[in-house]
Amino acid sequence: MTLILDRVTLTYPDGDGRLTALDEVSLTVPKGSLTAVVGPSGSGKSSLLAVAATLITPDSGQVVIDGTDTAGLDRAELAALRRTKIGIVFQQA
Repeated sequence: MTLILDRVTLTYPDGDGRLTALDEVSLTVPKGSLTAVVGPSGSGKSSLLAVAATLITPDSGQVVIDGTDTAGLDRAELAALRRTKIGIVFQQA
């Protein structure tokens, strides 16, 4: 599977404002490659992976999985994409 994130921005509500978790992040992970996402606590790693796995819709930018732009997919299509293309292992706290 090839994954492309293009200028992805994600914010969360924070009191009267918004907290920016991802600010125009671009990333390409070619099919067959291995990519590690590392960084300190609060740096956006989990947010990045949630967007890449289509669990969260970004505020802006594009998420493309194997040539499919996920922005045009409904909930059922996103679920089917996750079922067939994406594997998720959640960490234990």
